[in-house]
Amino acid sequence: MWPFARRNQVSPESETAKRAAEKSLKDAQAGMPEAQARLNESRRVTEQLKAHNRANAYSDFIEGIVLGRLHRDA
Repeated sequence: MWPFARRNQVSPESETAKRAAEKSLKDAQAGMPEAQARLNESRRVTEQLKAHNRANAYSDFIEGIVLGRLHRDA
């Protein structure tokens, strides 16, 4: 026999916390398309920078050959 009675009603604190969590989830889901767009833009810029850096490295290499600055250590 259990000496304490079970509570059948939900506490106001848990209801408040539940509503706050639901609101937070809805807010996060509403901002998801914007966050995804920013992530995609960031990835695009990163790829552009990498491509630019590769092209610049090749350009510097070719410029060195043309101007005779490339020294061979054989």
